[in-house]
Amino acid sequence: MRRPATSPREPGAYRGRLPPLAPYTRALLEHHAGAAAGELRLRSSLGEDEALPVEFFFRREGAMLDFERYALDLCRGRVLDLGAGAGPHTLALQAKGRRVVAVEGSSGLAGLLKARGAASVVCADFRYWSRPGFDTVLMLMNGLGPVGTLPGLHGFLAHARRFLAPGGQLLVDGAEAARGAPREATPWPPAGDYVGHAWIELSYAGLVGQPYRELYVDLETLARAAATERWRCEVAFEGADGAYLVRLTTRG
Repeated sequence: MRRPATSPREPGAYRGRLPPLAPYTRALLEHHAGAAAGELRLRSSLGEDEALPVEFFFRREGAMLDFERYALDLCRGRVLDLGAGAGPHTLALQAKGRRVVAVEGSSGLAGLLKARGAASVVCADFRYWSRPGFDTVLMLMNGLGPVGTLPGLHGFLAHARRFLAPGGQLLVDGAEAARGAPREATPWPPAGDYVGHAWIELSYAGLVGQPYRELYVDLETLARAAATERWRCEVAFEGADGAYLVRLTTRG
């Protein structure tokens, strides 16, 4: 594993490993503050090595992917945006007149959401936090990724029932894992492990985060998990590249 570099802007500020999402948070905060266009790099144990323009996380509705715009159209009633990030979906829904609560685990990004105009922001880890009464729970950009593993998926699906008002829906996107050449820098899942169990490492401007678990769950596996946890699973969008959007509603 590469050791994290010290930030050139704050010499000596970072020693040892950074928290997993620190590069992501730093990238978004600096972009909002007017920093020159930068890139967030994602490296995966599944072989992916991708540079994402930081401005991508601030995109407006017209620049969103087709399934994102469709998901926004499916939202109804009071909406809970889990893992809101810089708030592109929250702000787009507010512009449509929706009441939205944005949930973000980073205090820095929670402050960014407020600065960008999000009307209601909660700083919390949505895997453990709950608040009832929402008609739509929205989870986009591999929304189930933070649950980390298949056992984590089952645990979250049991937990997520607490968010919904009667007749409510959970809208979540995902994609099956696409394997490339495995990276030696991050642990490869052991033999027999689920292919969508990935380790992710983020870096930005010389800052390298500690690897963390991310789940890429294929549609069939998600449908089986949903059935086990008493959810109905309806495919709302399916792309040629294995990406999908599903609508989950509770049973019983």
